Amino acid sequence: SKKQVMKKLTKVIMSGAAVAALGASMAFGFAACGNGNSEGGITEFAIEGSTSMEEVMNHLIEAFQDKYYEENGVEITITPTYSGSGSGIQAAQDGRVAFGLASRALSDEESKVLESETICLDGIAVVVNPNCTLENVTKQDLINIYTVEGTTLGSVVRALRRESGSGTRSGFQEILGIEDEDLIQSEGFNQYDGTGALKEAIVQDEAATAIGYISMASVDSTVKALNYEGVEPTTENVKSGDYALQRPFVICYQDYDALDGLVKEFIEFIRSDEGQQICEEEGGISETL
Repeated sequence: SKKQVMKKLTKVIMSGAAVAALGASMAFGFAACGNGNSEGGITEFAIEGSTSMEEVMNHLIEAFQDKYYEENGVEITITPTYSGSGSGIQAAQDGRVAFGLASRALSDEESKVLESETICLDGIAVVVNPNCTLENVTKQDLINIYTVEGTTLGSVVRALRRESGSGTRSGFQEILGIEDEDLIQSEGFNQYDGTGALKEAIVQDEAATAIGYISMASVDSTVKALNYEGVEPTTENVKSGDYALQRPFVICYQDYDALDGLVKEFIEFIRSDEGQQICEEEGGISETL
């Protein structure tokens, strides 16, 4: 079973001076810069962003927290909030978190105020209920089902989408060349906040009338991932570029050099072979392994 990412703080016997130092650090808030003292006090920081990155980030956080404790004898707390790529980018711009999470590349405008790096790649899986007989969709099939009223693909008659600000939606529509104003707004063509919500709608659609898209990292036996243009959505096909529905998992921050030392350690851990292996185990696709 998975460990809880949010661990309870270590019980440490602190001197009066250490308690005073802790209280002073708390007064400045915890969110963005990390807190505590170098002699084994409590240290924590927050991150926020893409719901598609939840599985990957939770396991990276868990592994890093364990590793840090083993090496330093101090428990740390990294607090993730999964609210969507747009929210994560905004939180990073506002300085409310150590770094934001985005399941898309930053725009030119966003890149003027934020630095970013790709931690791994992710495929966007086109999904239906397992009862659906569809096996493959083309780019034109998807354009039609999302933008042309009356389109059917076997039993599928409606297309589900993510909320505005979703990195998955942004990547999906950009690849297909679909603008927001082109999307069908009819009844049944519903919008969902978060990967989990859209995925659950597909799971519950036993009549197999709906199609949607989620992170490949979130695909399991409860949904059926379709081939796209005859190519199976696999790690190997994303790496090779044969599977065209793909995008980056990105972290973004105002200034790397100004980040707290612990935040830099976590980013270095993500970049390491150990971190990249965790990304792959949780459905991400490393560019370095």
